[in-house]
Amino acid sequence: MKFRLFILIIVVITSSARAIHAQELSLIGRTNLSIGLDYRVLDYFGEDLLYSPGGGMGLELGLQVDMGEGFVLQSTLGYQLNLAFQIESFDGVTNKSSSSFNRKFVSLGALKGFNLNGTTIKSLQFGSGINFNWPGALSRIENDVELGKSTYSTGIGLYFEAGLRLQILDNTYLDPAIRYRKLSFTAKSFTQGAVSELPDYLQKLNANGIELGVTFVRKIGR
Repeated sequence: MKFRLFILIIVVITSSARAIHAQELSLIGRTNLSIGLDYRVLDYFGEDLLYSPGGGMGLELGLQVDMGEGFVLQSTLGYQLNLAFQIESFDGVTNKSSSSFNRKFVSLGALKGFNLNGTTIKSLQFGSGINFNWPGALSRIENDVELGKSTYSTGIGLYFEAGLRLQILDNTYLDPAIRYRKLSFTAKSFTQGAVSELPDYLQKLNANGIELGVTFVRKIGR
């Protein structure tokens, strides 16, 4: 089912190529700080080390197409990394607790802008989209004890956003936005046993999150 949805994304992009060719095109780069909506705990010398598969920092690069009437379509390639760790070395003895998780993705979305007629603040924007994700392995270490790595199947996610368009130069904009992401992954392997031996929250990985992002937009013409 997920593979079929991915093929549908490709078909939509391909079938829109002729229309896109006639529209105004922009290069975009987006960075975000993501706050996960499901946090878990690792022990570190009796203290809590929080981690969330839906958190971290991300980067996206892609294209945006002006379709007229305030509508734009955009597609990006992205990478998101969540890393949490604490480490201490004393008298030659090292203790470490950590968690790491990443995902690569293709995103396709649409935005609708509402003109504000400002000198700098040009419009208020609302949008939504979908992304197809390739998750990396989730690795955990607790007080220098390896808790194993779990791998996950690809997943389809949804997002909804609201933001502003700010003009900084001719044909150059910054789009700060807040984005809600809905996304989960299903475990397919575990290095220290069967998938069924994983805690429930790792068998079905919750990668939902709130993203605080900024998109750099540079129009490059038709």
